[in-house]
Amino acid sequence: MSRLISPYEIVAKSALPALRAMVARRLQGDYQMTQQMVASRLGVTQASVSNYARKTRGMMVNLEADSTVAKAADEIAKELSRDQPEFREALRSMTEVLDYIRFNKMMCLLHGDLEPGFKVEGCYACEGTFSAKDFDRLKLLAGS
Repeated sequence: MSRLISPYEIVAKSALPALRAMVARRLQGDYQMTQQMVASRLGVTQASVSNYARKTRGMMVNLEADSTVAKAADEIAKELSRDQPEFREALRSMTEVLDYIRFNKMMCLLHGDLEPGFKVEGCYACEGTFSAKDFDRLKLLAGS
């Protein structure tokens, strides 16, 4: 019996931590920020950033394999590294990336693993009102 796991639950529990981990690694590696600084910029605890660094959190899915997501993570990290970051812009960008992940059905395999009785083939639950214009905006953000 399926328990009807929402795509948003899967995104919140797997894609969001994976995206935060990507941004955290970039902030630490490319911008030499401490775990506490990264935590403050991402709105998470220092322990979460430590777990991202040790790869014990945010590793349920590999988002680095998607060049659009990877480039967007670069841009989000760049924004958050600024002396006066635009947090609303970073949040908007992260939301767009998560919509891109959902719309492109990047969580389907994970959904099938988490809910074996649910047939992910032919599923359209992740399709939404994300328009081609929105995809173009994400491509501009990611520099593709």
